[in-house]
Amino acid sequence: MKPINYIQKIALHACIYYTAVTFFLLFLYWLLNLDLDRGMNPIALICILPFAICFATANICMTDCKWSTYLKVLVHYTLTVGGAFLCLYLPNRAQGQTAAQGFILFVALSVIYAVAMAIIAFVRARIHRVDREEKAYTGVYKKK
Repeated sequence: MKPINYIQKIALHACIYYTAVTFFLLFLYWLLNLDLDRGMNPIALICILPFAICFATANICMTDCKWSTYLKVLVHYTLTVGGAFLCLYLPNRAQGQTAAQGFILFVALSVIYAVAMAIIAFVRARIHRVDREEKAYTGVYKKK
């Protein structure tokens, strides 16, 4: 695939992720905020776009790159968790938050990522095992 096609694919996915995450955060803000006279912080909305680009790049690398599975997962983890931490948490953290709170959030994001990837890896392995078993099957009572 040409580099321009990768850029177009990443841009399309980033726009979709940006829209979905923005609507989700606005819905949460509307649901949890008692003072509806104020809106969301514009910086928070702007910082979603670099995260969406990081996440789109991570997903494209995960699906389209010819790297080993370990390297694909490592790049996906770095772009996803690192992007969430750098683009969503750091610019929007409240005054007075300590580094320990940021570290706890980073560890929590890493655990959530590890659990999600373990579930995805288990389901993918099961699907591939079923596919292999079906392909290897030859009928005993086949007509000659």
